Amino acid sequence: PTETPVPTETPAPTGTPAPTGTPAPTGTPAPTGTPTPTPTPAPEDGALVPLAVCLPEVFVDLRYATSDNFTGQAIYESGEAYLRYGTVRKLKKAAAILREKGLCLKIWDAWRPAEAQFRLFEICPDPRFVADPRVGFSNHSRGGTVDITLCAPDGTELEMPSAFDDFSERADRDYGDCTDRARENALLLEKVMTQCGFSGYAAEWWHYNDTDPYGVIKER
Repeated sequence: PTETPVPTETPAPTGTPAPTGTPAPTGTPAPTGTPTPTPTPAPEDGALVPLAVCLPEVFVDLRYATSDNFTGQAIYESGEAYLRYGTVRKLKKAAAILREKGLCLKIWDAWRPAEAQFRLFEICPDPRFVADPRVGFSNHSRGGTVDITLCAPDGTELEMPSAFDDFSERADRDYGDCTDRARENALLLEKVMTQCGFSGYAAEWWHYNDTDPYGVIKER
């Protein structure tokens, strides 16, 4: 008899492949912080700066940029007012003091270009009221002097001893020929401006010089 064939072994089933693990999620990147802006440094005290930018709390009515002045003609080419930054800082203090009293400041004149000073003296060659630039420039040309008055928060000017550029005795600082209200207002302005680092000019109640000295700036 023929031999019974030996059965072949059934191959062992291969194992089910182990599932691969779900890849661990990568971490959400941390949001980058908003960069802190670098503060703009304040100007140097001697820098000539625009009042519209650096002193917005004060009214500006630059009379020599219009015909509303004693010459009847515009002397300045621009209506922009400029002062030394150190002077602006003092005016900010004065404005803050007056704000507590419900009052504001109004500036009639600030830095004066040299060309304008020559033109003014040609029209009014009286050194009591207009400095002779051939001898020495007005402190207005140094950028530390203002012609200034008091006003209400809406810009209405308060009663003062005289109008701006009044060349009569009413403009001086003895306040003996004006109303009591005008005297009180002028003395208040004088007190605050002196307290904040300004000195007055005897012939003009509106004129104040920064007590810190600056040189002449002939043009911007």
